[in-house]
Amino acid sequence: MNIVSKTLMVNIENDITLHNGSITMTVIHQAFITEINGEIDVEIELMDFDDVVFLGTGIGYTKLRDTLESVGIEFQSMVDDESNDLISDQDIEYLKTLYIK
Repeated sequence: MNIVSKTLMVNIENDITLHNGSITMTVIHQAFITEINGEIDVEIELMDFDDVVFLGTGIGYTKLRDTLESVGIEFQSMVDDESNDLISDQDIEYLKTLYIK
C-alpha cells in the first residue's frame, strides 16, 4: 500500500447567541488537519448549523435566514461575525497534536 497523504477531519460545535438573545444556535465548524512539506496545517470551515431557536421556537436555519434577509436584516453576516473567533490559536495547536497521535 502506498499512502501518499492523510487528512484528519474534526467537527467542532459551539453555541452562539445573536440579537440580544432572541436567536440561539449551534454552529459546526470542520477542521481539516494535514501535513504539507513536513508542517502540520489546520484549515477551519464553517459547515453547518443545528438547534436554531428564534424567540423560543425551533426553526430551520435557511428559513430564518431567508425570512430575516427579506426584511433587510443581514443574518448571514451576523452569524459570520459571531462565529469567526470561536476557535482560538490555542485550539488550533491542540488540533495539531491530534494529527500526530
